Amino acid sequence: MKFVCQHAIAALALFCCINASASPYPTEPQLRTAIGTVVGMLRLEGIEIEILDAQKEGLRQPLMAAGLSLPSGVCLIFYNTKPEEGLNEFFGAIPEKDLPVMLNAMAVHEASHCIEQREAYVRMRFDMVLPPHLERDNMTVQGYLSVVNSGALVTWSEALADIASVLYLKRTEPDRWKDFSNRIAAMRHGLAWKWPAHDTSAWLHEIIAADLGEAAKQNLFATAFQLRRQYLPRR
Repeated sequence: MKFVCQHAIAALALFCCINASASPYPTEPQLRTAIGTVVGMLRLEGIEIEILDAQKEGLRQPLMAAGLSLPSGVCLIFYNTKPEEGLNEFFGAIPEKDLPVMLNAMAVHEASHCIEQREAYVRMRFDMVLPPHLERDNMTVQGYLSVVNSGALVTWSEALADIASVLYLKRTEPDRWKDFSNRIAAMRHGLAWKWPAHDTSAWLHEIIAADLGEAAKQNLFATAFQLRRQYLPRR
């Protein structure tokens, strides 16, 4: 099955004690339910979702991955129930009652990849999908794909997805969004030694400290694009 590219949530581990109500590794129904929460969000953006079993499709990415099918315009979101080293510890540290919230935020992360891919490959809005230091005036789809394949945009893309997760948490968990968001930032930084390109913590700490305010009430994906550029870490 052809789709643009595959993005794993690459969830990392929180180094804290496992309590008696800790969550086991997510099951297929839990992952499908979480992905189902973004169906309405993407439908509002004119994108349909297809949920697929990663193992049956021959994909190895852990937990969740997503890509936009260019022929159909459908967002393909894959789930993987095979336990992954590192993720076991992460989920073992999450209270069971908090697991659905975290999985929902991860599903939003994946949905944002499809949004970005549409902006790039279909709408060719390279000013939105390229970081400021890269030339975009004469960019083409093939040129953009070459940049993607070089690995130069992994952190940039992951930042958009994680910012979308934080915006979702701000909306749905107004009293605890910082707690959940700080978990994501800790995830990213905690295992940067393993997945360095997925360390978006520099963005997330700035955004969490900014408190977001009215920004969280605007279009979630459009706001994520804006905040990614606004809070681009200084080199």
